[in-house]
Amino acid sequence: MNLLLALIGIFLTSLVFSMFGRGGGEFYLPIIITFLSIDYYTASGISLFLIMIQGISMITIFHGKHRLVDWKLAFILGFCVAISAFLGGFISYRIPAIYLKILFSSFLLFSAYLLYKGYRLEAKPGKIGVWKRNVHGFTYHVNLLYIVLPISIVAFVAGMAGISGGGLIIPICILFGGIPLRIAMATNTFLVLTSSFMGFAGHMVRGGFNPILAIELAIAIIAGSQIGARLHIKVRENILRKFFALILVIAAFWMIIKIFI
Repeated sequence: MNLLLALIGIFLTSLVFSMFGRGGGEFYLPIIITFLSIDYYTASGISLFLIMIQGISMITIFHGKHRLVDWKLAFILGFCVAISAFLGGFISYRIPAIYLKILFSSFLLFSAYLLYKGYRLEAKPGKIGVWKRNVHGFTYHVNLLYIVLPISIVAFVAGMAGISGGGLIIPICILFGGIPLRIAMATNTFLVLTSSFMGFAGHMVRGGFNPILAIELAIAIIAGSQIGARLHIKVRENILRKFFALILVIAAFWMIIKIFI
């Protein structure tokens, strides 16, 4: 029964979060820990594996069907994310889980507020670090200097916490990078894959993984992400932005609640 409840919870979470190009590790971790009664570090290793599978599944839709992934930007940010997430996953056993949860929850709430208010730092053409992009009908300028370091830090913390970091990477891309919302969400699917893979690799070096359970849960992840990613294009951008802010708030409070129960 507990495994069934975990499968249902992970399927629904994957469906909702995949609409926004996100991994949803903030929810996978509590679901796994609550229903399956395993320790935090084993759960975080499983969570990263699930997010990695979800990333592969989402890319097939966001790129193959919607054509929204900015691949050049994805590879630049993916390189930073890969190194940072691996280091975070590698040293995660040294950091008490409670501190990671509090830190990430605080960042999520701050990002949700800025995103809901519609704050966005416009990139000005001609300035150092500003890169003009034209992707599938979207023309925009990216503030690379404003996003590379923050995203690297987020990936490092996410690798330690056993999540993908998309809850902060997407807001950073939108708020400070000047990247259109749909492009940011779609491109993040590659970063989800990169971050989770390297974070998972870091965890594997230190141990803490249950492959049989991970494969069982991956079935729910794939089903949910395929449905959610296909629904993305059907939702208006304004609704996506506000709903995404709400998701961040819920994720933050969920992580805080799990600290005390």
